[in-house]
Amino acid sequence: MGAQGPRGPRSGQAAVAGAGTEHLGLVGIQETHDPCHWERVSQPWEVVATPLEPGQFRNRKTFLATPNCVLYQESFDTRLRVRALSPEGMLAYTVPIRSGSRTAYFNRPLHEQGLPATLPGGAEALLEAGQVHIMVLMRLSLLRRVLSPEQTALLEAGAAAHLLPAPAGAVERIGVWLNGILARTHGAPEMLRFPAATQALERELVLGLVGAIALPERRALPERASVRSRGFDRAIQCIRHGDLSTLDQSALCAAAGVSPRTLEYAFRENLGLSPAAFVRQLRLHALRRDLLASALGESTVTDLAFRLGFTHLGRLAGDYRRTFGEPPFATLARPHPGEAPVFWKGRAGLDLRAA
Repeated sequence: MGAQGPRGPRSGQAAVAGAGTEHLGLVGIQETHDPCHWERVSQPWEVVATPLEPGQFRNRKTFLATPNCVLYQESFDTRLRVRALSPEGMLAYTVPIRSGSRTAYFNRPLHEQGLPATLPGGAEALLEAGQVHIMVLMRLSLLRRVLSPEQTALLEAGAAAHLLPAPAGAVERIGVWLNGILARTHGAPEMLRFPAATQALERELVLGLVGAIALPERRALPERASVRSRGFDRAIQCIRHGDLSTLDQSALCAAAGVSPRTLEYAFRENLGLSPAAFVRQLRLHALRRDLLASALGESTVTDLAFRLGFTHLGRLAGDYRRTFGEPPFATLARPHPGEAPVFWKGRAGLDLRAA
């Protein structure tokens, strides 16, 4: 179908061009006015969003999605802390367009020495009100098809260190180039019906990045990740594929192969909180999404809490109010926001089923 007209989509809905089974990709716009709803539409990320100031939340996302890449520009109206599991099997990087003095990624202040990036794992960011950035996700299998083994290794090493080096002028040029790709595909979404055009777009995204940044020298790469880093990565995989309703710190340490103290340091270094606190935050936000998605009378707070493995309902109510500023039953009483628009047909989400 054609692109959305000038009025744009309603809150939480996507204006999609290029939709249909005959198309290989999608272009469109998403706009959300609730941080919990934004979590639901942020796949392939698994996201926990915490607004840090009062005011109306608003996120607007202009996107392109192909079989191997996702590209989108998004903006935020409120200050926000984001903790996430970055997409499995993908390299992700951010191009700042407009950011604030307190913007930070991976507990590091944003600077002009490159692009914040990550391989699959845990991610953390502090986003300022009024922030605009471009996010690019690329399958690692695509990188390995398009690039030489050495280029792929250097690019992945930069992402593993959370920085793709690039001077300030190059960062600005990358932003202009990526916005040009978004404008081109939104202007002619029919190109996504053709495999050759779609594959050419994906190659452009890979080769354009490698040509614009300064890949690190091989001699500058660490020989091997630290024990703490490897333990953190294994713990994130356990969280990603495990049943969070029953996962505890001892099981997480066993899966990570490190001591509780080592894992604690790793999580605080990467996410700014303990492993147990991160798992509990994931579960609390999952409960809020379930409450918002349930019509009043369809489910109860107790049923949804037990389904996610919460057994101390009084403690849960206190934690929930401190986190979201209202009791769980107030969330359940809100009107159903409707189904979240999905443009990435990847994994449906974390396993949060009860044992």
